[in-house]
Amino acid sequence: MQTLTLSPAEIEEITGYRRYTEQQRQLRCHGIPFTTDGRNRPIVLRRHLEPNIAELPKVDEYVATEPNFDAIYGKTTKKPIRRAAAAQGYQK
Repeated sequence: MQTLTLSPAEIEEITGYRRYTEQQRQLRCHGIPFTTDGRNRPIVLRRHLEPNIAELPKVDEYVATEPNFDAIYGKTTKKPIRRAAAAQGYQK
């Protein structure tokens, strides 16, 4: 009987990494859903992979490897509050 999840050796074989964090990064990069156990080991269900898979599916060339920092730190429409102007109202 086949188990529902991949063994740690199988995950290591398809990702090419022994460290759990690197395995998780590879699984995320290739769009394979997983969860983690109490030791932070990735748990992958067999149904998420095609039968007899030997390597991870290829990554789309349009997937960005770096986050879009402009979207995170982009310009805002709010005007900053000037501390000097606010401090003048409190001066005696």
